[in-house]
Amino acid sequence: MVERSDRFPHIQLSLAKEGIAASLPKGGKPNAITSANASNRQGHGSKLKSSLDSLIFQWQDTQKTREEEEKPPLPEKAIPIILQIDPTAFDAEDLRKYGIEVIAELENGYIIGASADDSEFSELEKKLQKFIKAERGASKVAAIWDFIEGSKRPEYVLSPELLNQWQQITDEKIYTVDIGIACLGMKSQLPNCPEIKPDESEEKFTKRFRKWGKKRDLNYEQWDDIKWQRENEFTKFVQAYRGEILNTVDGAIPQSSQLPDSFSCRIQISGKGLKDLVFNFPYIFDVNLPDEFTKFVPQENLSDVDAPVFQLEQPESNAPNVCVIDSGIQENHSLLKAAIDSGNSKSWVPGETDKTADYVSNGGHGTRVAGAVLYPITIPRIGNEKAVCWIQNARVLDAKCQIPTQLFEPNLLGDIVEFYHSKTKTRIFNHSITRSVPCGTQYMSAWAAGMDNLTWEKDILFIVAAGNLPLSGEISGEREDTRLSVQEHLAANRLCPDYLLENSCRIADPAQSFQALTVGSISLASYRELSSSSISQKDKPSAFSCSGLGIWDTIKPEVVEYGGDLVKDESIPPNITSPKEVCPELVRSTLNGGPAVAADTVGTSFATPKVSHIAACLAAELPDESCLLHRALIVQSARWPEWTMADNVNKLHVIRQIGYGIPNLDRALGNSPNRITLITRGNNRIKARQAHVYQVKLPDKLRSQGEEHEILVEVTLSYKAQPRRTRRNRRKYLSTWLDWDCSKKRENPEKFLARILKEYDASEDVEKGEEGFKWTIGNRAKNYGKIEGVSRSAGTVQKDWTVVKSFQLREAFCIAVVGHEGWNNDPDAEAPYSLVISFEAIASDIPIYAPFVEAQVEIELEQQVEINSI
Repeated sequence: MVERSDRFPHIQLSLAKEGIAASLPKGGKPNAITSANASNRQGHGSKLKSSLDSLIFQWQDTQKTREEEEKPPLPEKAIPIILQIDPTAFDAEDLRKYGIEVIAELENGYIIGASADDSEFSELEKKLQKFIKAERGASKVAAIWDFIEGSKRPEYVLSPELLNQWQQITDEKIYTVDIGIACLGMKSQLPNCPEIKPDESEEKFTKRFRKWGKKRDLNYEQWDDIKWQRENEFTKFVQAYRGEILNTVDGAIPQSSQLPDSFSCRIQISGKGLKDLVFNFPYIFDVNLPDEFTKFVPQENLSDVDAPVFQLEQPESNAPNVCVIDSGIQENHSLLKAAIDSGNSKSWVPGETDKTADYVSNGGHGTRVAGAVLYPITIPRIGNEKAVCWIQNARVLDAKCQIPTQLFEPNLLGDIVEFYHSKTKTRIFNHSITRSVPCGTQYMSAWAAGMDNLTWEKDILFIVAAGNLPLSGEISGEREDTRLSVQEHLAANRLCPDYLLENSCRIADPAQSFQALTVGSISLASYRELSSSSISQKDKPSAFSCSGLGIWDTIKPEVVEYGGDLVKDESIPPNITSPKEVCPELVRSTLNGGPAVAADTVGTSFATPKVSHIAACLAAELPDESCLLHRALIVQSARWPEWTMADNVNKLHVIRQIGYGIPNLDRALGNSPNRITLITRGNNRIKARQAHVYQVKLPDKLRSQGEEHEILVEVTLSYKAQPRRTRRNRRKYLSTWLDWDCSKKRENPEKFLARILKEYDASEDVEKGEEGFKWTIGNRAKNYGKIEGVSRSAGTVQKDWTVVKSFQLREAFCIAVVGHEGWNNDPDAEAPYSLVISFEAIASDIPIYAPFVEAQVEIELEQQVEINSI
């Protein structure tokens, strides 16, 4: 409910040049282990051969035993294998040349693989023999470090939670687990697209291209066939143990559980069958126990709040929709009713599909979340106001605030998105639900990958909670996978927010999703009374808010909002409470009595809808623009609070705890006299090896040598790509990945183009390079920023900022978006993106908006700008 100004709207960035991107620098020192292996061919080759022979013998012995015990048959000639390679010298996809199918890549070079229609590993045997004899074509065997004994397979396939329980698995007991199955086969990539040869006729090249196109289409068909075959083999295996796949539709795995490289499902199976699957089914790469979700514990002592007489009015009929995926909503609540799209309320809770109310005790959960979408700051007491959006009620949590085990999250999200996006064009999905344990770091979970795939397929935005630490609990032994409570951290004499950097405080699944916007929490007040005091302080990370970095060192959470804080007393261990002084004010369900408004609970669950409010405002203001732009503008508007500026504050810790900071609605929607934001509009798409160059003309007066104005420059790139779950870093997880580069100090457009585009020859002067701006984060592939240990290019939303002297800028500021090949080597593969650039005079009395607008108009009027005349 924030009024905004229309006087300073964002202006459009115009594409100035596009072309083939210059090659990325390659190199790196060889690994010492690989070098030693290369120098000891006889020793290393013989060790690998002995390990391989042992593996084959054990498998043959296992097969005989299986027949005697009448266990279900396994896929023919597919022997499971786990190996470790040098990830810097050996591309895992090259294992196909050794007769090994890559099932999944793990950390530190470990590969889950399987033999490909060859129970003797004959191709691998040949390579080993060649390596030992120092023959050509086998030198890369030095980068294969080891084959792992089959008995250790659970360590590489099971989640940490299940691995801890593995020794207690009994044959007769029935277990519910989530399974990931790879289904790429040996052709994990398309054949390389032909390039026209020198002096080749167009007719001859067209013939070769058509032949390649047929091979490409055949690959896609084969992938579909492999997926169907493995789904069949897996289903028969589970049924042989009288198990059940819980999420089938007409006997098949739902489409929402399938990615280009794998499918996932939830099954019930005996302990005996589970052990057989883990040790022997060759295509499994992930086995998880369904986890409980973060406990929701409102305070029993409700704050005294007068019932508001404020009247909420219906939003515009074409206002954006925000789907609240939660525990249901009290739809007739006086503060919500006018904004509820009641005709599209739906429950997915088994046995309660006709019940969409919020049955969570002590004031509900989804009701509070819905209220925070509409009232992100405070709840008005008097007057009337129009709602900014429609609230849609997707109930998935039961009365205990848990997702029932029968519901498999990737399928559930697929059903919800299909229902709302196809029916009402809903694009914003508020997801204040997380698991209770830290997210995995080896590969993307099925839940998070499902989010990423849905985002890829449709123009939607998931806004996701980072997750919460439990408030209290028994003091337990510390393990990396254990989610320690706030009370345990304090009892161990760890200070807030430092303990949020512990591995046990890592963000919760599915907050690691690459293409969702993840939201953490900060404290809205500092509190002290008698012997009690707030654990955190105003604008600092909340004592319970989970932190990053995310998977593969992405910046997570990207933003934070005010989700409240906790209070401790002087007991040992301290008692943890959340009095109203540290709680956000929220709408409260009155189904079981109590006030309509209360400040009685905290959590990232209630920080998340405050960001959904900003997304809704952007969708209302820019209805024809993509969610990628809305996400970019939210992140672009975020700033670090004042306490982060102190010299003694570790900025890497800040990034991990609060990401890019607190978003601001006014900055997201508009500008001011001393600030201007330029945005790309429409459908911008880029292919691998392409570069799109944008130019911002800078006002002459601003760049005067006599002026030393400090200018804050902010850049945010937001893009999306198709995910592959079995691969372990963003370059292989994403079909195409992007990053950005920009002008250096005093670098003119000609020099910038020579650096970025292949068709421009870089002169000796350009190759030496100009001095770059000192960006806060930087791109580790090219340059470090002020903060080491993190790279802005790790994720699909990439923000950076720097303060420059105005005289250091040239007549045009250039920025390039560059595409890189991910797992998809199809030359037609594209990635959509949005780009946002802001310039702001630190001194608020320096007007730059009007001069910037005039300069951009001048560009549009010129027939040929400088950058196009080169």
